[in-house]
Amino acid sequence: MTLSHNSQPDKSCLTLPLLSPMASTLSRALFGAVSLFLVLVVPRALQGQPLPDTLTFERAAVLLQQHNPQLRAARARAQAEGRAAEAASRYPNPTLSVSQERTDLPQGVDNQWYTSLRQSLRYPGEHGARSRSADATQRAAGAMVEEERTRLYNELRHRYLDVVAAQVRVDVLRSFAGALQQAAEAAQVRYEEGDLGTFRRARMQVARAQYENERADAERRLRDARIELAYLLLPDAQATLDTVAALSEYRVAGAMQFRPVNVDESTALRRALRQRGAVQAALAQVDARTADLDAATYQRYPSLSLSAGPKRQSLPTSTTYGYTAGLSIGLPVWNGGRTRVEAEQGRRRAATATLEATRRRVEVQVHDAVERLQSYRDRIQTVSEDVLVDTDSLGADAQFVYQQGEISLFELLDAIDAAKQAALLRLDLTAGYLRALYDLESAVGIGPTDDALVIEGALRPRTADLR
Repeated sequence: MTLSHNSQPDKSCLTLPLLSPMASTLSRALFGAVSLFLVLVVPRALQGQPLPDTLTFERAAVLLQQHNPQLRAARARAQAEGRAAEAASRYPNPTLSVSQERTDLPQGVDNQWYTSLRQSLRYPGEHGARSRSADATQRAAGAMVEEERTRLYNELRHRYLDVVAAQVRVDVLRSFAGALQQAAEAAQVRYEEGDLGTFRRARMQVARAQYENERADAERRLRDARIELAYLLLPDAQATLDTVAALSEYRVAGAMQFRPVNVDESTALRRALRQRGAVQAALAQVDARTADLDAATYQRYPSLSLSAGPKRQSLPTSTTYGYTAGLSIGLPVWNGGRTRVEAEQGRRRAATATLEATRRRVEVQVHDAVERLQSYRDRIQTVSEDVLVDTDSLGADAQFVYQQGEISLFELLDAIDAAKQAALLRLDLTAGYLRALYDLESAVGIGPTDDALVIEGALRPRTADLR
């Protein structure tokens, strides 16, 4: 992409020499035309860009909620389930019937018309149970939307970090490839002077090829990470392979940061059981199945329905009007409602077991995230900040002393490789630490609209707040 929200026109192309009044007039006209183009055309072009040249995490979170199809599907399912439950909880519709009874008589015709409105009745407790079931089903559907939003928010954080880490990896490998290129040039000088043999020169060339291969592979992974992130955020009309492939050069803002965070596992678990969407949905499902069981118990009682309506009777000698009224009672003789009650009891047991399984799954997720968080924190503090503390300048120092002839080629290559491995190890440890933080907040139930517990956005750790 060549345009960005922060792009500025090249001022040199707007400067014209003042050779004459006519040239001055032409320059002012040209400047006005260019300004009009920048005001009217460039913003429209920017609006058509699927993503900005530099994508912030805050902007990515907004795009996720606006365009992600999985989140839209979850919202649609929740709405459909909620409306269906509400429709099932309402009173059944009344039935209107019109009938005619005709009898031929010796003196004429006996013609009778009946209009009747029939309404099935529910026991007060049955209707209340159905209403509670509908409310609980709607709560469960809403909680599942929050669970899906939390899951997608965690996936966004992971994909955003993948791009950041891939960018850093490419920069590291490019710097070491450049260092190896300089070392290769120094080795070539020594080779031409006769101080370096053919086999050692070949060893340098192989090392250079390996570094170039690693750099190219890291650049490919960076392009793939950008594409995967874009697919998560783009609207349907732009989520095509051609459009996404054209976005392979955008960058994401931010740098990975390490800040040691201590999290109490029991406190995090209590917060998760209180806030997690999956737990709230399972609790609501238990409430819904309990209400369905209460409603099913009324199936053992006789069913009631009322009917009433006007009547018209026409005889050869007169016409009379009246009404009909009746009460219908359905007797639970062959099906006493026991099987319906047993079925609802089974559904409630299944919902209760699902709730327990959900609680266990959440507890395992919180425990795993806390364990990984502590492990990466300790490793970073021990390895990166202690063992590898003096390796930042190892490659440059080795290259300098090699040019002075104080170390051999193999010692130079070993030093450059060690410095590269140290830099990549720091990167991997920090990325693993941040991913553990993401998974911890996701296990607790933190979504894009919730306050951060241990990390703000995608890359900034903070002191844990699990109240």
